[in-house]
Amino acid sequence: MISGLATGHLYCHSYDAEALENSLARKKEKYEKSIKDETNISKLAKVWWSQVDYKDSLDEVKMNWKTKRHKGSCRSVVFEVQENSVGEFLYSGGTDNVIKKASTETGKVVAKTDLSSNYENPKDAITTMAVSQTHPYLLAGTDDGHVYVYDSRQLSNDKVKFNLQNMHDDSVNKILPMNAVSPYHYLSLGSTTLTHFDIRKGILTQSDDQGDELLAMCYPTEYVNQGKNDTVLVSHGEGVVSLWRESSNRLSDQISRIKVNKNASIDAIVPTMNAGNENFSDCVWCGDSEGLIHRVDYKKSKVVETRVHSAAMGKLGGLDEVGGLDIDYDYRLISSGMEGLKVWSGEFESSDRENELHSSEDDHWSDSDEDDTASDSESESESDMTNHTTIGSDDVTADQLKKRIKVEDSDDSSDDGVVKKQKTNVSSAQGGLKEESGNNAASSDSAKRKEKKSKKKSSNNGIFKFDGI
Repeated sequence: MISGLATGHLYCHSYDAEALENSLARKKEKYEKSIKDETNISKLAKVWWSQVDYKDSLDEVKMNWKTKRHKGSCRSVVFEVQENSVGEFLYSGGTDNVIKKASTETGKVVAKTDLSSNYENPKDAITTMAVSQTHPYLLAGTDDGHVYVYDSRQLSNDKVKFNLQNMHDDSVNKILPMNAVSPYHYLSLGSTTLTHFDIRKGILTQSDDQGDELLAMCYPTEYVNQGKNDTVLVSHGEGVVSLWRESSNRLSDQISRIKVNKNASIDAIVPTMNAGNENFSDCVWCGDSEGLIHRVDYKKSKVVETRVHSAAMGKLGGLDEVGGLDIDYDYRLISSGMEGLKVWSGEFESSDRENELHSSEDDHWSDSDEDDTASDSESESESDMTNHTTIGSDDVTADQLKKRIKVEDSDDSSDDGVVKKQKTNVSSAQGGLKEESGNNAASSDSAKRKEKKSKKKSSNNGIFKFDGI
């Protein structure tokens, strides 16, 4: 894994996932045996996952190299993805407007270029980068809405291959290759629009003004697996995820919306890549500015699971928003923020009741909320809170969770981290190790509800965390 820091440093770590999973399983088993009564998360004193300072190494987590790579902050890092050299090189871009190509194994710089000589505005800066899977194209977006294309094989000659000015009115937030369409075609997000462009010709189509900042995007898992680029999911500053389809309206406007968290922006999105579980096949992971991670089923138009990336909340501590998401080689989720990077366990148990959940409006969204841009297929479902409070560097109290997310007073909770609207148990053990699956029907007879409860292990707990990044 490569981590880019605000100080301009790059850190390269590798980890033994199998050893970490085994260590986690042993600690979980020991912890479960020690629990006699239902334990409130506020009473937990220790965590059972591995915590590693980013400067240190363990047997399971090794720091391969570190370097001061940029004079300003590092804004983007991408791996080489061409078939003949996948992962062999990496590219980093910083606020010093320098892009550097380096060996992934050693961290040694092999080429670099300075973008500032191409800027009309000397205060312009790199915001994001993307690389082609089939051609040696390296694209860099900037704060002023421009896109510069370089030949990644000849980076040191400082020659721009294609100079695309004013692709957006404001900062370019994301660039996504459309390899299934053409090696020259890309999608970009900037300000409130989505643009489809050809690096040789410029803008082909640009969406209507969405009235909301578009922050990140990805292709759904099925389209990634099938090599199609027709459908894309886009995250918004107002806490929603929208679905766009080129074959429907040439990406001129979104065709549906899913409400996720109206109190936060959705800053990162990535396909689950199935994760070996059919319940994940139609889902994407979304990270928000409140430090929450949501698994969103875009076909059912609802949030089916929510996890806690950051345990620090608002006035009670420094908030670590989710700024980046990725999937590792074995479909484990990786989340990162301003304060740390976390790898989540790939071990999970599917919920037998997930398909029984009803799509209904969540307390995050009031009935009086109006959305003039939403389509008829807009989601009426959203996550209330997470049953997974894994990998937080601080203990999470029930009061803190209540301040962060409105929770109804109920004993019922769902299986496998799937969040229900009406009833959520704030007393589940941290990391969801001791959860209860109960009667979903609203009943005034609490005794009957308790008789129908069954305790079940949950999963998707973090296997380690970097502190202090």
